[in-house]
Amino acid sequence: MLLVFCQKITPRVQYTFKHVFTTALGVEIDFTSKLETFIAYNGPKMSYGKAPLGNEFFIEAAPLLFEFGVQEVDVKMEAWKNYPSFFEVGENSAIPFDLFAATFYLISRYEEYLLHVKDGLNRFDIKQSLCVRKGFAQIPLVDLWLAELLLILKDTFPDLVIEETSGEKFMPIIEVVSPYKYLHQSVFSNLTTFGKAFYRLNFWELLEQPLVLLGFRKDPWDTFQEFKTLFYQSKFKSRFFFLFSKGSDMDRGISIRNTTFQSLIKAVADYFEVGLLASFPANKKSKQFEKECEGLKSLIHREIQKNRYAWGISTVNESYRNLLMQEVEADFSLGFPLIIGYRASTAVPFFYYDLANEMTTSLKIFPVVANGNSLRQYSPVEGIKKLNAMGSNLPLSSAVHCFAINNQILENSEANKGYRTVIFDYLKAHDK
Repeated sequence: MLLVFCQKITPRVQYTFKHVFTTALGVEIDFTSKLETFIAYNGPKMSYGKAPLGNEFFIEAAPLLFEFGVQEVDVKMEAWKNYPSFFEVGENSAIPFDLFAATFYLISRYEEYLLHVKDGLNRFDIKQSLCVRKGFAQIPLVDLWLAELLLILKDTFPDLVIEETSGEKFMPIIEVVSPYKYLHQSVFSNLTTFGKAFYRLNFWELLEQPLVLLGFRKDPWDTFQEFKTLFYQSKFKSRFFFLFSKGSDMDRGISIRNTTFQSLIKAVADYFEVGLLASFPANKKSKQFEKECEGLKSLIHREIQKNRYAWGISTVNESYRNLLMQEVEADFSLGFPLIIGYRASTAVPFFYYDLANEMTTSLKIFPVVANGNSLRQYSPVEGIKKLNAMGSNLPLSSAVHCFAINNQILENSEANKGYRTVIFDYLKAHDK
């Protein structure tokens, strides 16, 4: 066990140190603010504060973990071990920046509580994010810092017990806005689809749509049997998130009263874990979110413990409030809408820290590194190469390679042939 001395053990200190040592590094820790207890302890120990007590392992603290509330923070970028860093401290510190304060700043999404620019959908504009502005969005910076910290700890405390994490590492999730491209869609929706195909002179879709509606061809988005074949006995676990909401201007799924749609969800739930793909209005309206949760729960006769927002989170403090009220256990929404990368600069799942109330919550956040839209910013080969590189180079055993795809990505069409092939191969490669 590592004993940590800190004169003031705040909720932020407890949260951050437990994430760093217990969750991410597999090191058991305890805290003390009593000098005599710290001196008497003969095992591995460190201090965190303004100045060292003696010759112990010491990391100097920046003010952030001892503050309350949210205020503007001066972030000046430096470099450590060839990685970006900030919150630089004095030369007495074993590490030249406050790694703990910097970690808290990034995983708490501190910047999303500050005044910020919104995008066209009233979400936190990712262009304002520190990791995007400073060019480290595509690396799990926090995890890289912690991997270096672990090396220092092993060298400083050779007898320190470190437990390797043995949980899930490869975690594809499948989001289903609409399970069908043509079937069970409204007349208006099908006419709109036909009109778009006619405008683009997409002759294949003009032919495909009537063939599907007349029953001569399978709907191209009905790929669930293929997912079942891929996933049912795979070595990794898969999760499906269904949009189960009345239609809105932003969400054009299948009617929740459609019995075929209901039967599909039940069939998937017989084999896989099913969560809610919350609609755009449910992001901010707690009543709407509650209604969608209850609707899906009554259909599959299971508690809804996992959520993903169909349009991503607006900001963490707005979007996660609904989940806490409904006692949702895990969220899979924390990512970028259109770029591959780590929104919280980590691939290690972590508990959400509520800055508005200064408390650690029970909501577990799974960082999602990519989704169907961000992958399609690249060619199929380039996109899968990026995804594979990020999943292959995670520096910590506690990290999870979590990414989102949709049922449309296995569409069997000439236009989608490239993505279908690379996704098939990528998933199969991780089932060996």
